Amino acid sequence: MKTIQVKNHQLNIRTEPVKKDSQAIRKMVADTGFFRTDEIEIAVELVDERLEKSLESGYLFFLAETDNILVGYTCYGLIPCSLLSWDLYWIVTRREYQGKGIGATLLKLTEEDIKNRGGKNVVIETSSKDLYKSTQQFYYSNGYTLKGRYEDFYDYGDDKLVYIKRM
Repeated sequence: MKTIQVKNHQLNIRTEPVKKDSQAIRKMVADTGFFRTDEIEIAVELVDERLEKSLESGYLFFLAETDNILVGYTCYGLIPCSLLSWDLYWIVTRREYQGKGIGATLLKLTEEDIKNRGGKNVVIETSSKDLYKSTQQFYYSNGYTLKGRYEDFYDYGDDKLVYIKRM
């Protein structure tokens, strides 16, 4: 575990999820108000699969805590059949901690780890809905470029946006 100071918060960063993270992540993801029930279940499934299969799951994590509260996390992994491109499956910051630099810090840690593992591309997918404008801006401000748009992907009027950053 390492400690990082982000604005007024001392974050304890770890890479190994523990059992209690499943419920903490369920609550964190749900409380953002961004995700459907099925999407929340997938976020929890990835944690549970990592707990069950360890690194064989293919899912890597950075988890940030302050005062023993999980306040943000990333989940990422090498895209199957790719040697260079990695997916950022999840990046979530607890609602009351958003806008404090925690997400950007977790994203930078994730990018550094991907680069250290030989990765050249980070791929992020998100929704085109107005609710996600702040998410889209977050990716732009962190050096990501919109590379693809798939119309009516998630639902009618809800396109999938694909952002990529080259390391």
